[in-house]
Amino acid sequence: MAFSIGGWLPDQFPDYFEARSIKSSLTMREYLASKLKGTGLEVGAGASPFPVPIECRVLFGDRIPHEQLVAELYPGQREFELVRPDLLTDFDDFNGIADESLDFIIGCHVIEHVFDPIGTLVNAHRRLRPGGTLILVVPDRDRTFDRARPLTKLEHLQLDHELPDDQRNYQHYEEFYQLAFQTPAELFRDKVDEEFKRRGDLHVHVWNYESFGVMINYVNRDLAKFSSINSYPTLKDVKNDIEFYFVMIK
Repeated sequence: MAFSIGGWLPDQFPDYFEARSIKSSLTMREYLASKLKGTGLEVGAGASPFPVPIECRVLFGDRIPHEQLVAELYPGQREFELVRPDLLTDFDDFNGIADESLDFIIGCHVIEHVFDPIGTLVNAHRRLRPGGTLILVVPDRDRTFDRARPLTKLEHLQLDHELPDDQRNYQHYEEFYQLAFQTPAELFRDKVDEEFKRRGDLHVHVWNYESFGVMINYVNRDLAKFSSINSYPTLKDVKNDIEFYFVMIK
C-alpha cells in the first residue's frame, strides 16, 4: 500500500514524480481524473462538476433536489451552471446505489459536510466494483475559514460512526458558528438552533493532510481494505490552493 501511518513522504507514491510538477489545483483535478473509466457517481457537484474524461459516464447525485439547490445557491454560483442531479442520494450512505455497481466515485469538497465520514468510506468501498476508484478532494483546514477550529480527531470520528448522537451533531454547529462563520453573541443561539433544526449545510469536520490520512489508514486497516492509496498534499499557492487529494483503489 502506498500510504502508511505515522508520517510519510510523497515520493513514496508510485506516480508522485509525475504529479509533483503540477502547479495548480485545477490541473491536479484533471490529472487525477485522467485515469478514470467506465460509469461513476459524483455527489454534490453543484456548479463545479469534476473534469472527467469524455468517454466516462457520470451520474450526478445530491441530497436535495435541483429546485432547492437553486434556492440555496452559494455566493458566486449561477443557476444555469448547476448540475441537475440524476438521483437523490447523499455522501453518507449512497442510498439507491447498488453494491459493486460503480467504476468510480468522486467527492470534491463533500466529505467534510457529512456527519459520519468513516461510514462514507465504508459505504463507498461497498458501491465500487473491484478495481474501482474513490477520489476525495478535501479542503485543508489551514487554508480556509476553518483555520481557527481544532482538527477533528480519529476518536471523535469513531464515535460519530459507532454511536451517532444528535447532541454531538449540535456541537458541530456551535463550533462552526463560533469559530468559522463567527456569529454575534446576541444572535448565536438562535442561529445555531435554526441551522441545526433544518440540517443546514456546514463543514462538520475539519482536517489537514496528515490528520485526514490517519482516518484513511484506520478505515483501510480495520473496516474496508483498499488495494492501493495515493495522496497528494496541498499545493504551494497559499491563496489559491486550499485542498489536498486522496485516490483510493478497491
